[in-house]
Amino acid sequence: MKAVALDLDGTLLNSKHCVSPLAKKTLNELVKSGIKIVLASARPIQSVLQIAQNIGLENEMMIGGNGSIIAKNADEILYTNSILKSDLINIFTSFKYFCEQNLKNELTMHIYSQFNWLVPYNTLKAQEEARIIGFSPNIIGDQSYQIDTAEKIMVVAHPDLLNNFSQFLKEKIKHLGVVLSKPDSLEINAQGVSKFSGVEEYAKLVSLGMSDFICMGDGDNDEKMLKNCGLGVAMANASLAARNAAKEIALSNDQDGVALFLRKYFSL
Repeated sequence: MKAVALDLDGTLLNSKHCVSPLAKKTLNELVKSGIKIVLASARPIQSVLQIAQNIGLENEMMIGGNGSIIAKNADEILYTNSILKSDLINIFTSFKYFCEQNLKNELTMHIYSQFNWLVPYNTLKAQEEARIIGFSPNIIGDQSYQIDTAEKIMVVAHPDLLNNFSQFLKEKIKHLGVVLSKPDSLEINAQGVSKFSGVEEYAKLVSLGMSDFICMGDGDNDEKMLKNCGLGVAMANASLAARNAAKEIALSNDQDGVALFLRKYFSL
């Protein structure tokens, strides 16, 4: 294998949202040996690049927004696949309607547009997300309709409510990519966008094929990536869909599963 694509939350990051010293050491050893390392996350690209810098991979291209954006740094965006303006308006209208119908429940919308993270309101979930990823969003109130471009939208709510919103949205805008990354987190992308499509675009940029990749992940949004690469590896803590798509299972993200699997595979 010539490259490794890694999901972040639930995979490379432990439950404290940290990269272990062994994982950092392992990834840097692989880069020095000529193996390509790419982080492929649903997180905003700014957060992915920040993590890459913290573990010594600041010179590598990274994938954010669930596969919708590839960048090397804030000044070098190499690929984007954004949601159409007409679809954005439909999403915002649907979200507003659903909020009005469920006043007793909190729904939070996150809008990711290149290096901008925007939220209509500063909800508790938005504040929690800010603590996890290390920076705060811009609060835009009712100005959502003025946004012209976004690579990804995430809606966070109670799982039961989120399932209802997901079905509502799929019926209203059938061509969007709508997938749960976690039971309480719904990822919305342009048609055809996924972590698989992001890794596929990255592979073109580095002149590799998908068969050259080890891909590691834990969520439903990792399923296609795990199924369509050289070696798909799910974490022990992965969803059923991710485990079924993978060829091998690594230890959990809290057991240094990424580092231990890669060290064994590459004989480090």
